[in-house]
Amino acid sequence: MTSFAIPPPADAILERLGPPLLKLWNRDDVRIGGGTALAARWRHRRSTDIDLCVAPDLFRRSGEDVRTLAIEAGAGSVRSAMGWLNGVFPEGEFSISTTEPLLDAGTGTERETRFGLPLEPVAEILARKLFLRMYGNGDFVSRDFYDLCTAAERDGASLERALSKLSSDQRDEIAREISSYGSSADKLGRPLTEVHRPEWLPRIASLTARIVENGAGRMPAAAPPDASLRS
Repeated sequence: MTSFAIPPPADAILERLGPPLLKLWNRDDVRIGGGTALAARWRHRRSTDIDLCVAPDLFRRSGEDVRTLAIEAGAGSVRSAMGWLNGVFPEGEFSISTTEPLLDAGTGTERETRFGLPLEPVAEILARKLFLRMYGNGDFVSRDFYDLCTAAERDGASLERALSKLSSDQRDEIAREISSYGSSADKLGRPLTEVHRPEWLPRIASLTARIVENGAGRMPAAAPPDASLRS
């Protein structure tokens, strides 16, 4: 098993949220996804929130208890509906969702260090960004572009699995939309900070569009992340 430390400030959010959740669920039931799970592996950018996933049946049984425990732990602006809950701690935002896996990617063996929660597979995280957020919701943000470029650099196999969820027409449609943002593509959504490749930012739209259209081979290979980040 490989474990990764969640980078700050997301680690402080998890420090607040982890103990109450583990009163309700086993650690294997709570998966860390989104950009935080990628940043834990790659240390490629700053991640300022926590995205967690649980099985729908667990959330149905315990959703109201989660809301109560999160508020008791200091969360504000807590909102919930069928299949999701989110809120804000002083350290940042969190969300809990029940989205079913898009890929048969398995559970993997990678976990975060503090509580031993599993990290969602890279391919599943990228597939959700591409298929659900971009294609499904029409939501395009700079941090997703940057994550896709880093995936092409660091884990091309997972990126290709994620892209396989889309048809060629869907990939073309997403690529055209990304290209349309041009030089403003690095300013969509929350600011991109502490990035490992600042030289990508002025051309992040064209880089990402080419990756979506043509696959992981559109980015140069790079050395793996520092082994000292693992434990």
